[in-house]
Amino acid sequence: MSNDPDDGDVRRATEPTLARTVIENHGGYPAHEPQSEGQGDSGLLRVGMRGDDEDLKEISWEEFEEEFEEKDLALVYAEDGDTDVGGDKPIRLVERGSDEE
Repeated sequence: MSNDPDDGDVRRATEPTLARTVIENHGGYPAHEPQSEGQGDSGLLRVGMRGDDEDLKEISWEEFEEEFEEKDLALVYAEDGDTDVGGDKPIRLVERGSDEE
């Protein structure tokens, strides 16, 4: 994904409260992949989308915000809800230091 300033529909959120607002505005919810729990880790943090046929375990917003900070994540999202930000969703989580931001 490009960081090109002309790519006006793609935004990045590093604050967990902003990420929550964006996720809720896109009809999403905080979740884990069910079989991803490991020793000392509660699992891979994901954003589920209501209405999609997904096998995700919904978690609390408090847990999401804590893990979002702890795992140093950013939310990349399409302002218009239609632009592809990778995968088939208009929002996705990435590591803050990744070149996919």
